[in-house]
Amino acid sequence: MVSSTLSFASVLALLGVASAAPTATSPIYPPKTTSANFRLVANVTANDLSPSINNFVLSSYHVGAGEAFAVLVENVTATTGRIFYVNGTAIDVRYSTSNILSDEGSLLFPAGVSINPADASGEQTVSINSGEGESGIGMTQFPDPISELRVVGGDGFYACNNALPFGSAVQVLSKAQGQATPAGCADITLLPQCSEGSGLAHPFGQITNCYADVAGIDWTYYSTD
Repeated sequence: MVSSTLSFASVLALLGVASAAPTATSPIYPPKTTSANFRLVANVTANDLSPSINNFVLSSYHVGAGEAFAVLVENVTATTGRIFYVNGTAIDVRYSTSNILSDEGSLLFPAGVSINPADASGEQTVSINSGEGESGIGMTQFPDPISELRVVGGDGFYACNNALPFGSAVQVLSKAQGQATPAGCADITLLPQCSEGSGLAHPFGQITNCYADVAGIDWTYYSTD
């Protein structure tokens, strides 16, 4: 009888220790919803420019017929910047062979996102040119907890105040694996913010995870790993 009492007391003691010990908590991430269309909003992760480009949106800087560089512009209204969609089959999305398109022109034809070959300094500019763009550029998929634009084989994006043919702009560039961000440029992620579409039907447009309001996300509260 004594031994059973001691055993019960021991169990209680162990329970007390267990309840006092810290418990592991799972990381939390900002809530997502879904849409067929989205804008791409810059989240600065290091070395912000001055003035800040945090929450700027991806737009285009035309340099010729059907050719444009990807740039960031101030997020003024819900229609600022370009509207994008993921183009491809479910298999394309699964195996990262889809592409990112955006409608343009008065008759609405597609323009695609592509990464230009590295120049002599190693910089890879991002273009939004008429046509299908480049496969291997898409949105992160499960199990990645954060939805963002990614390039297969790349290491994210950065933005710089650059002199372009018709004036300076905040140009978006793709970072290669192991590449250091140039001095004076900001590391960014491009996050999808849900948007209305252009009105043009997209037979191979895919529903995509996106955020209701990127600027409203308090990243100090959420995990980013």
